[in-house]
Amino acid sequence: MAERSEASPTGDPLIAQAEQAEMEARQARAARLFDVRRLIGGLFVVYGVILVILGFGESDESIARSADINVNLWAGLGMLVLGLLFLAWAFLRPLGDDEVGEGGTEATGSEAASRRPGGDPDRAVGGSDPGR
Repeated sequence: MAERSEASPTGDPLIAQAEQAEMEARQARAARLFDVRRLIGGLFVVYGVILVILGFGESDESIARSADINVNLWAGLGMLVLGLLFLAWAFLRPLGDDEVGEGGTEATGSEAASRRPGGDPDRAVGGSDPGR
């Protein structure tokens, strides 16, 4: 009779592995959904669109009061550009890409320390170097 594994109620290690992969993918999706870069970028884009629309409808009298500069239009365009930069950053470099090391494994301990500027994988964090 086959022994049941603790990882899966069916006892099949392949099912347990598939369930683990699905759970990790769900967690990564949730982390990307609440990425602060997407939230900030989205807000800047929404407010930028509102200001650009208001800028196009601005009267000549109102523009003359602001030293002949359509402030709403220029501020809206600036906010649109900034929001689109935030969104591009979030989509082109999603969360988790910074933490993945060579071979698709997560960088931990000495690997992460050796990739930091000035990081030494052989020296403990905050420790002194006995050779100096």
